[in-house]
Amino acid sequence: MQFRRTLTLSLLLGCFLAAAAGAADVKALARQAKAALRAAENTNDQAVLKAKLDEARGLIDQIRTADPAFTELGVIENKYRYLGGGLKAREDQNAREQAQESIDWAKVKQVIADWEALVKLKDDLYNKTARFFPNDRNISYTKEQTDQVLALAADVVKNDQPRILAFLKDFEAKYGPPGEATDRKLFDLTPKDPKKGMYDEANKRPSDLPSRCHQELVERLTWVRENPKIEARRIMRTVSELMANIDFIMDTARDQRYAENEAEILRALRFAPGDPEIAKYLADLRAGRKQSQADVKKALEGARYPAAFAGFAGPGKPADLAARATAYFADNYPKEKVLKVTVAGNWFAAKHNIFGEPIQWGLPVHCASQQGEQGVCRVFKSTVLTGIGPKVAKAPPFTDHWTGDSYRMLVSNLK
Repeated sequence: MQFRRTLTLSLLLGCFLAAAAGAADVKALARQAKAALRAAENTNDQAVLKAKLDEARGLIDQIRTADPAFTELGVIENKYRYLGGGLKAREDQNAREQAQESIDWAKVKQVIADWEALVKLKDDLYNKTARFFPNDRNISYTKEQTDQVLALAADVVKNDQPRILAFLKDFEAKYGPPGEATDRKLFDLTPKDPKKGMYDEANKRPSDLPSRCHQELVERLTWVRENPKIEARRIMRTVSELMANIDFIMDTARDQRYAENEAEILRALRFAPGDPEIAKYLADLRAGRKQSQADVKKALEGARYPAAFAGFAGPGKPADLAARATAYFADNYPKEKVLKVTVAGNWFAAKHNIFGEPIQWGLPVHCASQQGEQGVCRVFKSTVLTGIGPKVAKAPPFTDHWTGDSYRMLVSNLK
């Protein structure tokens, strides 16, 4: 019994002494770790700093292995992390400084110059063409500005386009095809100098992305080259619409309409020389004009004055009424020469009062009048009108008239 008590006490004493020795070892490790961290904190030598931090890291690991619950372990680790972060920051700073020292600033300047030249090309082309070429479908201009538009387009295609395309080809060879990757590359190739201020001239960069400049240049060159072709077709469509009812236009105005529209088609061909569809339309238009001229001439030569109206019921004599109508037309159209007037029908009620009683009478007549065209007169189907009033007589004086259809005829055929 005595032996067992002695053994138990011996074991307890051994454990106590072992624990005490372990605690003493952990505290010693902690002191060494703190000393290493103090040395790291007080040095400006990067090599010493790194060595002392490595030493402290090893000691911290030993402490955690020996006693994970050691009360000072958290404080020591926080100190290590703080100093380790400073080391990382210093290393990063050193790396940046070394990188800055390795930058070829002359090359950076050249890249910026190329970038700025690209932006200038884009801006110059916009300023030169935007007035007439605002988008991919239209030319914004008046007909009177046709020469200006064509001269501008020709100048751009001849002089600007080759120069711009050559620049874009060279730019792509240097920095890559247009796109996000090339934009990033340009930014990477043009770092800012940290030794200079943010607003220093050397740290200024274009605000336009290279890929966007490339796109706008190609688009605008395409507009200048292709929009004239679109404009040519638009002119042709407009002329086609105007010519749709050409046969219903007065014969004297018909040839003028042909001439105006032929001039428009010739203008369209200036925008798109050699366009086969427009060229064919011009040929058809000219053929139509020639046929129209022949038809008008044939109608003119074959036209005759209408035969006298045979069944006039009165009152009045046709010859007397015609003479009064001739005097009326001569007074109202002093610049024309009235050649012949004949009665073309019987009197009819032209206007009634609310009771249905006639208050104005009309007399149908034909009137041949020369309006300035040599050897040609125009025959009008008209109605001369009496005055207005109750129980008005079917007789002159004539106070007004209505005019219906008319046609041209040769004065020599007037009988």
